[in-house]
Amino acid sequence: MVRELTLICGTCARAIVRDDGCLWVDRREAGAARQAYRDLERRCTDPRDGSMSFGLADLRTLPAPAVWRAEHRKCDSDPEDAARYRIPAARLRLRADLLDWTAHLTEKNWLPHTDWRVLLRETRTGSARLAVSGPRPPASLAAF
Repeated sequence: MVRELTLICGTCARAIVRDDGCLWVDRREAGAARQAYRDLERRCTDPRDGSMSFGLADLRTLPAPAVWRAEHRKCDSDPEDAARYRIPAARLRLRADLLDWTAHLTEKNWLPHTDWRVLLRETRTGSARLAVSGPRPPASLAAF
């Protein structure tokens, strides 16, 4: 089968080519980021008219989005961690697979508090966690 996407293990920096790994995110991290945003919204919303007012200092208190990571099974420091949402490498071979996963993940309330959008953008040129082969989108789509 054709493979356009190859995950790169964040631990050993080798390609996950035998489908012996996954892409994962810690739902606790994403949930904590989600809660921090909700707390900020609650603190900064005027109860009289519902408007929000916050400053740069408020934004700096927010945690970074939870990071999606790729790892081989043998490199996974905690393979039994139930809080990790895992996508098997075998189910991420094509860019179209990422579209399917994106449709599925949009149902998760924690997704906006991860770097999934960054991962999607990496399918254009590749990155430290994702190698890309096959036809690439036209350069004119780079801004999208």
